[in-house]
Amino acid sequence: MQTPDTASQIEQFIRETFQVAADDPGFGRNVDLFESGYVDSVGVIETLGFIADNFGVEVPDSMLLSDEFTTIDGMARTIDSLMGSNEPVPELAAG
Repeated sequence: MQTPDTASQIEQFIRETFQVAADDPGFGRNVDLFESGYVDSVGVIETLGFIADNFGVEVPDSMLLSDEFTTIDGMARTIDSLMGSNEPVPELAAG
């Protein structure tokens, strides 16, 4: 389970960087950021830089390409799982 702080930091970054209005009715922590057009391919690189700088983790490609990584809450869960473990993620170790 992600910490509210992680999700809050990601949401603040997404809102500021991609100029999402505070009253945007389509935006939320469970909205697919890519399909909804909030984040594009260049934005993914910016977001990964933010994650590395602020949380000290690198997101493996297999996690980056997962459905989990398309929402703010999913990103937060991914980051928290990476921060909480120095062990390889089981599904990644097998691949």
